[in-house]
Amino acid sequence: MLLGVEPKPVNMPKPARMLCLHGAGSNNDITQLQMQGLNLTDRMECVYLQAPHMTKTYHPGLDLISEGPFYTWADKSKALSDQEDQWDESLQFMAKFCKANGPFAGVYGFSQSAAIITNFSHPKIWRDRFKMKQCPWKFVILACGTGKHHMTIPMSTTIEMPSLHIFGKKDDKHLSNSKMLAGYWDHSQKMTHTHGRGHEIDMQISKRETEMMLKLNKFLDERLEDGGCDIR
Repeated sequence: MLLGVEPKPVNMPKPARMLCLHGAGSNNDITQLQMQGLNLTDRMECVYLQAPHMTKTYHPGLDLISEGPFYTWADKSKALSDQEDQWDESLQFMAKFCKANGPFAGVYGFSQSAAIITNFSHPKIWRDRFKMKQCPWKFVILACGTGKHHMTIPMSTTIEMPSLHIFGKKDDKHLSNSKMLAGYWDHSQKMTHTHGRGHEIDMQISKRETEMMLKLNKFLDERLEDGGCDIR
């Protein structure tokens, strides 16, 4: 290097961005812990989005982790018609956010947000309803999905997008629901894993579920090599 000549800065590639959504009666505090538990914060730039509806209904114990408030995509404590209205408002809320802040390489959703992601990923929603030129993400990671009764897309069609689905072996209330949501996704582009616990993604899961982490990292490696990284 010549004396007195400053070296040119190396332009490091920006990390791929992932949109990260919480479940019913939760918030970004909880999602951040899940992202750390899955080691996704080491690989992606995580963008967190809270649902538009505040709720007093949340899973016991979450108030010990987060001071709140807590949010939901549709409040299950309300009448079904009110839930349907909230779900519709949540879809509009997501479309507005994605138009302003997308696109993203991928999206992560836990519990109820797995359903709204599945809903939104169908061309009937992002293309036909919200007039978007492309889906705002190129792959999905869905964990312990719930909310199948809110779906507004036909089960007879397949969402043509790579997906990774995480189920809980002891997730008694929601396991069948989660597998039903996975049924919307293209089988040839789908990976699944069932971890040994219930309705949770905890901080120690990467240490305990080594096989799951191998699948997750393989899935991400393939997606990012295929151009899954957005350019923002």
